[in-house]
Amino acid sequence: MGQTIKENVINTLIVGDDVIARIGLRTLLQVSDTVSVVGDAGGREALTQAGRLGPDVVLLHTSTSDPDLSFVLRELARHAPVLLLANDESPLAVERALGSGVTGYLVNGQYSPDELVAAVQATAKGQPRLSPSAVQVLVDRLRTMRGQREPVQRPILSRREVEIINRLVCGQTNAEIARSLGISEKTVKNHVNHVYAKLHTRNRAETVALWLGSNSPKSFG
Repeated sequence: MGQTIKENVINTLIVGDDVIARIGLRTLLQVSDTVSVVGDAGGREALTQAGRLGPDVVLLHTSTSDPDLSFVLRELARHAPVLLLANDESPLAVERALGSGVTGYLVNGQYSPDELVAAVQATAKGQPRLSPSAVQVLVDRLRTMRGQREPVQRPILSRREVEIINRLVCGQTNAEIARSLGISEKTVKNHVNHVYAKLHTRNRAETVALWLGSNSPKSFG
C-alpha cells in the first residue's frame, strides 16, 4: 500500500482527467499542513504514478459514467485507499464505487475545504467518509433489499458486536479495535464477518451507513 504516514503528514496523489479540477483540488488541500500533494495525474499515467510515488491516499476526481472506472478504482486501491469525488449520487454509482474498493465517496458541491481535508485524513486511516446523500443512498438501498426478503426477526447483536460496530463508525482498523478491546485481530475479523452476515451488508461502508441511518434501537443478545 502507501508509505507510512510520518509526522501526521498524509501524502496524497490527485487523479483525474480534468486538469483544472486537479489544480483546484491541489489548491484546496494546500490549506492544510497535514496533507501533502505528492503529485497529480490523469489517465493511465495515474496508475504508474500511484505505483511509483506510493501515496497514503489517492484522491480521484472523475465521472462515474466512465466505462473503465471499476478497473481504475480496483487498480488504484491496490496502492492506497481511494477517496472518490463525483457528481453522481445515484444508488448504482455509489454501490459500483464501493464495490470496486473505494474507501470514501464525496459528492461534489456537498463538502467544504475543511471537510475535504477531514475526508482525506479519514481515508488514510481506512475510515469510510461519505457525503450525506451517499449515506442515504446506501440506507435506502439496504432497506429496499430487506423489504424484498421474507419478513424476519430483527437480528440480535451481541454486546461485543455492538462494540465492534461503534469502533468501525469511529474509523478504527481491526488492529486498533483489537488493541482497545484486548482481543486478537483474528477475533475482531470474525466478529466483523458475523456482523456483516447478521446485517446483510458486504463491507464497512455499508455497515456504517446502515448503523448510522437506522432508526431502530441497537439490539443486544
